Amino acid sequence: MSRLPRRRRLAVAVSLLAATLAVGACSATPTSDPGATTGEIDPNAVLRVSASSPFQNLDPAQPAPGGYPYLTLIYDRLTMVDSTDQVVPGLAKKWTYAEDGSYLELALRDDVKFHDGTPFDANAVKVNIERGQTLPTSTIKQDLASITGVTVVDAHTVRLNLKPGTGAVLPSALATAAGMMVSPKAIADGVDLKRAPGNAGSGPYVATEFVPNEKYVVKRAEGTYWDPNAGRLAGMEITRVPEGATRLNGVISGQTDLSFVSSANEITQARQLGETGQLKVTTRPFRNVLGILLRANMGDLKDKRVREAIARSIDPAAIRALFADTCTPTRSIYPNSPWEDAAATYPYEFDLAKAKALIAEVGGAKVTISFSAGTNTEQPATAIQAAMSQAGIDAKLNPTPNSETEARFIAGDFELEVSNTFNPRLDPAGTVDNYLTGNYKLATDPEVIGPIAAKAADPRSSVEERAKQYHQLWERLFTEAWFIPICNLTSATIASPKVVGAEQLPWTNLGLFDLRTVAMTKG
Repeated sequence: MSRLPRRRRLAVAVSLLAATLAVGACSATPTSDPGATTGEIDPNAVLRVSASSPFQNLDPAQPAPGGYPYLTLIYDRLTMVDSTDQVVPGLAKKWTYAEDGSYLELALRDDVKFHDGTPFDANAVKVNIERGQTLPTSTIKQDLASITGVTVVDAHTVRLNLKPGTGAVLPSALATAAGMMVSPKAIADGVDLKRAPGNAGSGPYVATEFVPNEKYVVKRAEGTYWDPNAGRLAGMEITRVPEGATRLNGVISGQTDLSFVSSANEITQARQLGETGQLKVTTRPFRNVLGILLRANMGDLKDKRVREAIARSIDPAAIRALFADTCTPTRSIYPNSPWEDAAATYPYEFDLAKAKALIAEVGGAKVTISFSAGTNTEQPATAIQAAMSQAGIDAKLNPTPNSETEARFIAGDFELEVSNTFNPRLDPAGTVDNYLTGNYKLATDPEVIGPIAAKAADPRSSVEERAKQYHQLWERLFTEAWFIPICNLTSATIASPKVVGAEQLPWTNLGLFDLRTVAMTKG
């Protein structure tokens, strides 16, 4: 694996520190490049989109895994992420940490109202943060866990008070559902945010129709929106289509204007169509890591030798071949970054003989391999089952609906999952919070992990100081085989020639998207 020279790594570190901590003033210019146009923008156009990610509800405090991108159309966030993974202003124009790290202060926009007429202000931030922390069914609690309270300094200044030594993750976390703002009036009135949020948001669009996991329709909100690059369509119609080939064919036939694919066949076909000019096609390597999530406290996986045997039974090159070389083998989650130890090596490289010996030593093992049926994890799951069988492991496949898989693994229903959802967050504190100690709870020794993670998340520390702690955490993650990294897939955004702005959509390197700035041309 190639590594950046030390001087270049330090330069990247400075960039990452600016992106994640953003200490001091940040420009409040428009948040995204609207994209080069080849014709006049059509304000009456309705964009037809197909996507595979489930959308189960529209409440930003309770989004299902992978569901929050749909919410960016109707709810504004305190911060945002651009197509280069930089944290940029949203409803917060700038943010500053206290010198002693005791709070993060946000300077808010003063020209925003929710669609129900309620002004956006510091009180709205307080109401939303507290709701996200206290709602029994909240799925964003972990993202807000470092906040001990919210202080309204004035109408457009708010302080997020922090647990000592925490909070480095917040600028990037607030660019997701954790930073989405809902009208305090809508919350107080008991508006059905899950199914019919109506005018509860302040985003460029409002929802007009919602059928969970089937259809989602929005129209442009009335009035002038604060970001001129967003809300340039009359509306969007988003349909969930799990099958990649069907999504691609929809764009080819003109039934759909925009979609996304990541399997080898569709990517190869899309690239050919892009070369001939029939479609606009942009490919990006996933930041997500295709790999195996393991519950080291369940069944035969309690024995570390079984987990090591699973890791050693898998040949990343064989998985890459399944994707026609569009899944680049990796043994890292932060390659070419200061967050990764340049001197570290993965402990369990492919060694079938060693895997067999380990299973013979423990007297055999049984595991169930869960995966999302009909997705790009299906082929790898089948290949991994065959590899485990060669090592002497009795492995059974458990295909489950894509809309259920992650939630059920998080709930503890599955012992092992072949997944493409291991998403290294922009700040690694978010990665640790979500996967090791938080939602996924992969770590079986929180008493060991906790103090290291706490030291690493201190916003007062330098990137180099924080990175040393993360190097220890990744070493433990891989040595304990809580997660087995295999490869990074490729994502392709495919669009009709009339679509504007699809080439630089944020989050496409996560297999997700932020559609708020997309437009279409006339003709």
